[in-house]
Amino acid sequence: MKIRQLEYFCAVAEEKSISAAARKLHVAQPPISRQIALLEGELGTELFRRGNKGMLLTEAGESLYQQSLQLMEGMRGMADSIRSIGSGVSGVVRIGILYSTVPYAMRYIKSFHDAYPQVELYIRLGSPQDLIADLNRGSLNALFLRSSSEPSGLYERVLGEDSLALIMTHETDPAPGLTDVPIELLHDVPMCLLRSDDLWSYDEYLLRECQRSGFEPRIVCHCYDTPMAMQMVQSGFGVSFLPRSIVETHPNSGIYAKSVRGISAKSYSVLAWNDDIYRAKSVKLFTEGKFADIQT
Repeated sequence: MKIRQLEYFCAVAEEKSISAAARKLHVAQPPISRQIALLEGELGTELFRRGNKGMLLTEAGESLYQQSLQLMEGMRGMADSIRSIGSGVSGVVRIGILYSTVPYAMRYIKSFHDAYPQVELYIRLGSPQDLIADLNRGSLNALFLRSSSEPSGLYERVLGEDSLALIMTHETDPAPGLTDVPIELLHDVPMCLLRSDDLWSYDEYLLRECQRSGFEPRIVCHCYDTPMAMQMVQSGFGVSFLPRSIVETHPNSGIYAKSVRGISAKSYSVLAWNDDIYRAKSVKLFTEGKFADIQT
């Protein structure tokens, strides 16, 4: 097996077609097809099965794909650590960010960059499921997430806490003039909540308290993710129930937060990483967070 063969193999696995892999790698299709065939011949097993949805990995192919990602991430880390010797800290840190952690993530990343300006940063916004999968594959080094009650198997360090609050505009504020909102005033207030299978289950607190107060909330929209919920709030469609710091992602938009009287639920912003995957020096420094003046 050669490194180039594994690069071709991983590209086909990710793109699900040789033509798409060729475009991604900027090479012709025949060399990719030839190297995949040689790899299958050397290993004595099929790595792909062809179907209506493209080239899908067999069980053997999936195993090779996962191990190839770890191997290539280890090689990148080795190169980063060698480059850093005698030249200060350099290398690359690949970071995933969940939208609701943006205020914490930006302050943390800025402090890291001030301390280690030679480190190159790759940053991607995404859903928690996709980000965690990429972290465990080795294509990301660290994630900014919200702590979940479900065990993820990741190492986590808490960066800060938020109270869960109603997110609104002046037009949708159910309690103008009050600093918080009595639960009974939410009766018949239109709400744009995250879908019921959301990983963080923010809305369970609110729904439970509404039911205890004798009414079912008026949910007019189930949103797939936090950015869409915020867009619905900004449009005046209704209120949402999210971590209070989320309003920092929409400055000068007219969006603000109020607590619901009697609800003290918290959400925690965390930095997460997989300690089972090799981490280069720059990545270790990023996850350890010992650089100066981190304001979270």
